Amino acid sequence: MQNNGCRSAISTAGAYKFLVLAPLVWGVIQGSTAIAQQRVKNEPAPAQASPNDEIDQLRKLVRQLNAEVAKLRAENARLEKYRQIDYLRDLLVKEEQRIETLQKELLDIGTREAALQKRLDEIEPQLRPDRIQQSLAGVGSMRPEQERESLETQLANEKRRIQTQLDQLRQNRSRIIAAISTAEASIGTIRQRLREAVRAAGPNAN
Repeated sequence: MQNNGCRSAISTAGAYKFLVLAPLVWGVIQGSTAIAQQRVKNEPAPAQASPNDEIDQLRKLVRQLNAEVAKLRAENARLEKYRQIDYLRDLLVKEEQRIETLQKELLDIGTREAALQKRLDEIEPQLRPDRIQQSLAGVGSMRPEQERESLETQLANEKRRIQTQLDQLRQNRSRIIAAISTAEASIGTIRQRLREAVRAAGPNAN
């Protein structure tokens, strides 16, 4: 019974405190709200931009864009100069390699020409009648005249074949020499263009 009485007293006291504090809390909330509303009323409204201000901003943006475009164009021009330098260097290397290949072909032609000329120099005296007769002196044959004609024909055919090969090699040699001269002239032109491109690109292009 006593516990029930205590609980009842505590409940009554709590209810009394709530009735006393509730108006105070409500007053504080209303006061804060009023202060906040007053501050909002006192703050100046954001000013709207005038047409002149908007035009000035657009002009400023256009100037910035133009500056960016000019910067990109300058960078592209600089890169184009470097690409031109790389292209000329590659072209120069190709022409130099081409000359090396042509020179090797020319050397090969010289070697083959020397061997053929040596054989041709050997055939010339062998075609003389006395040399043909001497070549067949130790060969017993029932038809010596036919043997001489056969040997002479064989040597003459070999001579014509060698002479044809020599003529072809000499034509190729003339063609290769002309190609080397053209490549050397091209290299001179490319080097001049490369020097000009390097100077135009500046000191960092080397």
